[in-house]
Amino acid sequence: MREVSKYKLSSLLAIMAVFVIVTVCLLLAMWQWQRAENKALLLGQEGIILTQETASLESLFADSIDTIHSAKFKVSGAFLTDQVWFLDNKIVEGRPGYDLITLFQANRLDDVLLVNLGFIAAPALRTLPSIRLPEEDVELELQIKSKDIKGFTLASEPAMNANSHNLLQYLDLSYFTTLTGLTIYPFVTYQLGNTITVAMPHYKAVVMSPQKHRAYALQWLLIGLSAAVIGYFLYQRKEL
Repeated sequence: MREVSKYKLSSLLAIMAVFVIVTVCLLLAMWQWQRAENKALLLGQEGIILTQETASLESLFADSIDTIHSAKFKVSGAFLTDQVWFLDNKIVEGRPGYDLITLFQANRLDDVLLVNLGFIAAPALRTLPSIRLPEEDVELELQIKSKDIKGFTLASEPAMNANSHNLLQYLDLSYFTTLTGLTIYPFVTYQLGNTITVAMPHYKAVVMSPQKHRAYALQWLLIGLSAAVIGYFLYQRKEL
């Protein structure tokens, strides 16, 4: 009787293990397939640059963070010229320097945009550049980064230098909100285009292709089916 009970228990545990594995694999396959569909929709819109005249930017910004990541748009407005920061430790084309960070009040938008205008070479070792933002209205072509804004850093806070409060180690939206008292949209925008303002854009969005997501979905599906087939044949052998 004990041997029969042990046999039934081991069979039950094996069936449960196979069921869990197959279920997890199918859920992962469905998740990757859904990500492929979302990515295809996003990339389908990537060539379309929304403008204040052709679409409601407020409606776009109200979407979820994942949906608006990498979206591009054009706005006109004015810089808040007294709000300037330099993001440290940037190297572009072999030159060390900074990314120029500022705030932009777009026309017909209530909140403020946090803008990375691009790279500025360091004039000398550990010396901040002297820049002057346009005071008149300008038009910017921007791309949204709504995920992984902080990036990898060992710094414990955005501004580590007590003597240079506008020298940053990483971007933190709450830091800018607290410092300025302004309401800032919950993402960073990066300057694009050939008509550039002050700095040199160099941002490239890292976006996995829909095809790669579908390949991962197929991979998880095949793993789940393999587990089910193996579990079935093992069960049949025990029954014999």
